[in-house]
Amino acid sequence: MSPTLSSSDQLQQVHELNRLFLTYLQARVRDERDCLGLPDSARPILRKTSPEALAIIAEFPRALFDLVLDERTAPQVHDPLPSRDDAARHALCLTILLCAWSLSRQSPYHARLLLGLEPRAIQLLRAMQLSELQQLAHVRHLVLCAFAGRDWLWTELLTDARPEARQQLALIALQPGLGRDWPERRATLRGS
Repeated sequence: MSPTLSSSDQLQQVHELNRLFLTYLQARVRDERDCLGLPDSARPILRKTSPEALAIIAEFPRALFDLVLDERTAPQVHDPLPSRDDAARHALCLTILLCAWSLSRQSPYHARLLLGLEPRAIQLLRAMQLSELQQLAHVRHLVLCAFAGRDWLWTELLTDARPEARQQLALIALQPGLGRDWPERRATLRGS
């Protein structure tokens, strides 16, 4: 029987994946390239964010990326990677896929909670052979920003460093169905 990671180890993996994703995303913002669904309002903020601040933001308790995986996501056979950006994107996608594959096998619950994976995506990952992940990592839109339509969440995540604000955002982000069911803008509090 293979050893399993503890919940804190799994969370640490998500933090490291977030750091990798944010660093990649920041480079894309600075180069004015496609930002994988990052809201326009968050781009100038991310462009100026220091590495120290990125490390703090990466400790968010849920993946800041979405792994887009369903029956229509087919592995693609590619020639060698033509550009440096393609190689960096492939490495990012492969790393995320490997962690998601492993986590979905160890704990479907944690794969859903920490990575935001839907049950069908977890089933697909669990059915895949490790060798299939290399080709799947070439799929162009496999990894996108989580909460892409939630400008307010990204803006607050990138700017509000107060611990209580971070806890509030974490509670919001860990709710199942955030992408489908939550309003695009947070309702303002009204005084009585």
